[in-house]
Amino acid sequence: MALCICSNYPPRGNRYQHYALPIGFPETSSICGRTNCENSGYIWFTLEEKYEYNIQQRIFKLPTDAIKVKVGNDTFGRQ
Repeated sequence: MALCICSNYPPRGNRYQHYALPIGFPETSSICGRTNCENSGYIWFTLEEKYEYNIQQRIFKLPTDAIKVKVGNDTFGRQ
């Protein structure tokens, strides 16, 4: 599942290699999932989600069923 994390806390390891900006970034409701962080977050993808993104999927689930996010058309590699 995708993660919403700001540029201050990029994911560690190799599972999440690419990210896209949520619609409206930086004025978005997609806020970093780190405790006590209120920065706008990037939507980080697993390899499978990156494939889905490449075939025009734009709505992704986060590790909770309470919310999904929609991303724009630009994707980026790890910062």
